[in-house]
Amino acid sequence: MRALESMLSKMKATKIYSLSGDTTVDFELQAYALGIDLVYDELAELEKESFIPTASDYGLVNSESLLQIGATGNVEERKNAVLKRCAITPNNFTKTDMEQIFIMEEVNATLCENIAEKYIYVNCMDASPTGAAAKSILKAAKLYLPAHLNAELDFRSISWNNIDGANKTFDTKDGSGFTWDAIDNYGNAVMQI
Repeated sequence: MRALESMLSKMKATKIYSLSGDTTVDFELQAYALGIDLVYDELAELEKESFIPTASDYGLVNSESLLQIGATGNVEERKNAVLKRCAITPNNFTKTDMEQIFIMEEVNATLCENIAEKYIYVNCMDASPTGAAAKSILKAAKLYLPAHLNAELDFRSISWNNIDGANKTFDTKDGSGFTWDAIDNYGNAVMQI
């Protein structure tokens, strides 16, 4: 029920005024109703934009800004990105939960835990990110990986994991001419956080 109908029904119930539609009181109520309806519409818009499932304008932009998510894709994709990011809680601390962070950034990453040294190695070698994508991944890692652990993001196309999985003989691997340090520092694509 809009403001005018609401006011008219309440005023008619008092039986004090003659509300035939062309009285001074009717005209005053119509003027008040116009102002009240403007406020009502703004409040309805504010309510819609306050919740991610119904947001489509400034509410979605504000959520993306707060979570430091770049606005890419259509409205539904943007909502899903915000909802995925908001689904992470302080209780999400397992290796699988941390890998989920990189899935949100559309990076196929594998985490290796070094519990003794309180260290996490994140192999992002399939990502081959551009400068902006690497910064986005780094930002997500800083926001969501445990702050009390050191982490290393590895964006190299070569790593110990794919060397071991290449099923080549030691002589073949040794013939490539890489020293142990050269393999460890290949491409300078390792970020420490």
